[in-house]
Amino acid sequence: MIMKKMPARVESLHELLTFIRAEAKKRGFSESALSRIELVAEEALVNVFVHGYAKGQGQVEVRCLVADDPSLTIEIHDTGVAFDPLSLADPDVQSDLTKRKIGGMGVFFIRKMTDRVAYRREGNSNILAMTFLNR
Repeated sequence: MIMKKMPARVESLHELLTFIRAEAKKRGFSESALSRIELVAEEALVNVFVHGYAKGQGQVEVRCLVADDPSLTIEIHDTGVAFDPLSLADPDVQSDLTKRKIGGMGVFFIRKMTDRVAYRREGNSNILAMTFLNR
């Protein structure tokens, strides 16, 4: 496991994404897969920054877990507001754009663009685990 901990604010985003990209690149992911991993990680991190710590400051910890198989699991740990993003229903992507509720697309993209995604609460920490298989 390789880990990076930083203040949970938008100014940390570039450094955290650079860290994630470097770890994925070490695992041999293609450029298109690297872009997908970055997009998903950015969405998850911004959700923590904006919603998890909306009324205060905190830290975010990103862990990159590697296994014997060609995969990478990115865990995002925060102690912000307890919230399971996977409890949200998928938006109705077939409905008229003008009638759709604003929000919820980010979690939908996370679900669709990862091979596995899971949420758990440990103590006072939210942990979102996103797994990407290197095909």
